[in-house]
Amino acid sequence: MAGRPAFDGESAPSARAAEEAAQAAKRRLRLRRTAAFCTAWVLTLVTLVLVLLGLAAWTALIIAAILACPVVMLWAYVRSYRPLPFPIGDVARTHGMTLNWMAPFYDWLCRTMGMGPAFRLKTLSLADLKSGDAVLDAGCGTGVLTRLAGQAVAPTGHAVGIDPAPDMIRLALENSASVRPYVAFSPSAIEDLPFEDASFDAAFASVMIHHLPQDLKRTGLREVFRVLKPGGRFVVVDLDRPARWYLWLLVWPLLLMPNTAPHLRGEVPRYLREAGFEGVEARGRWLGVLTFWLARKPADAGSDANS
Repeated sequence: MAGRPAFDGESAPSARAAEEAAQAAKRRLRLRRTAAFCTAWVLTLVTLVLVLLGLAAWTALIIAAILACPVVMLWAYVRSYRPLPFPIGDVARTHGMTLNWMAPFYDWLCRTMGMGPAFRLKTLSLADLKSGDAVLDAGCGTGVLTRLAGQAVAPTGHAVGIDPAPDMIRLALENSASVRPYVAFSPSAIEDLPFEDASFDAAFASVMIHHLPQDLKRTGLREVFRVLKPGGRFVVVDLDRPARWYLWLLVWPLLLMPNTAPHLRGEVPRYLREAGFEGVEARGRWLGVLTFWLARKPADAGSDANS
């Protein structure tokens, strides 16, 4: 179909998706068994060393557990939850901030910081998705929002998540086997989207624009504008001026950082308007420091914000 971005696995049968999910589960189980073995081995080794140094066996075991276990368990957690080696092709180059190192515990961190299922559903609801829509998730991370969007537009629509962090994309692929016919991922950067003009009905940028330097904010938003269809919806969630005075005590250091300072000065709507979007409006707050914005590409617009 003209204007629709092609992606691997778009028409993959459910049997193939089930097979991929089963293989991923087996590999994950092997990794966890290896991590458990390594934890037990290190604990035993440290205990033996302490016994040889003259400590009683139980005393040595307790000390080993106190000293060695936390470090080894952290290593085991990261080792067992690291992304599996899915082939993802060429990785995008960007001078924006990437969170590749966070991939193994990114979902846990989001939930801990209050950006769990309720936050994702709130974000999703603002796009007013319907079956048949094509959706872009810019800065998709591990693909949680992308998968929800894919389910919302199934069976005739699809969602594509992009992120320049390769391990984020690998985790997203690993966790998406069951919805693969409606979801795809690309290791791409927002400032150079690999899609045709007017390809998407809706787009998301959830807590990612503050990772970009100011030049990439402008370039990236213009790229989203380009790939949206006329009348397309764009949901942005990001840092904004704190809603309460006491929150400034927590976030004021961000004013010293070039990537985040414009957000705390309340400049996100200006960036959106400069990129060509209209009807930019705040649609709610989250945690007192995040704002939901909804913007639209004008119905009579071309692909270029300057056209």
